[in-house]
Amino acid sequence: MFKLIGVALAIYTVYAFVKGEVYARSFVMGRKVTRAEDENYFLTVIAIYGLLSVGLMTFL
Repeated sequence: MFKLIGVALAIYTVYAFVKGEVYARSFVMGRKVTRAEDENYFLTVIAIYGLLSVGLMTFL
């Protein structure tokens, strides 16, 4: 089950990176972050989602 979630998250991460916008959660609230708006935060979220997807597919 966790591997399937990891694959889905990896697909979303690649899609968000190519599209240039990602939905970032922060506690209860969330917001859409675009590459043009805040590139550092965008890349940070992409990196975190990427690491989480790798972790879900390999370690859990």
